[in-house]
Amino acid sequence: MHFLFRLIIFFYLWGIFTTQGQKAEESIEEVKIEVLHRPENCSNTSKKGDLLNAHYDGFLAKDGSKFYCSRTQNEGHPKWFVLGVGQVIKGLDIGMMDMCPGEKRKLIIPPSFAYGKEGYDTSTFCLLPGHPHLSSIGAHLRRQDST
Repeated sequence: MHFLFRLIIFFYLWGIFTTQGQKAEESIEEVKIEVLHRPENCSNTSKKGDLLNAHYDGFLAKDGSKFYCSRTQNEGHPKWFVLGVGQVIKGLDIGMMDMCPGEKRKLIIPPSFAYGKEGYDTSTFCLLPGHPHLSSIGAHLRRQDST
């Protein structure tokens, strides 16, 4: 009986430490934001629910190879999306919050906020491998006020 009690305590504590270790690893992954250019006059910044119009380039952080460019894809038109509602990868939703129109940022997006371990088949221009760390530059952001 005493052995069984010790065994239960061992597995209970092991479960706690294992779960905390996983949470610590998850919390390390975050979107890194570097502001490359911010306009001097910026009274309105982007927020959840705003309709944004942005050009951006996507690169693999590992080797710098470009996998997406809004200027060459989609007939050169910028990407329209509603911020914060999952219309783009989570890393872009996070990294483009509180941006000024005309601001440029470099985002380093971990796999958990991008395409995960499965990767993403774009079918038209390349295959993104699983677990890619992405580097993305959002440029020439325009915002259309949400009503």
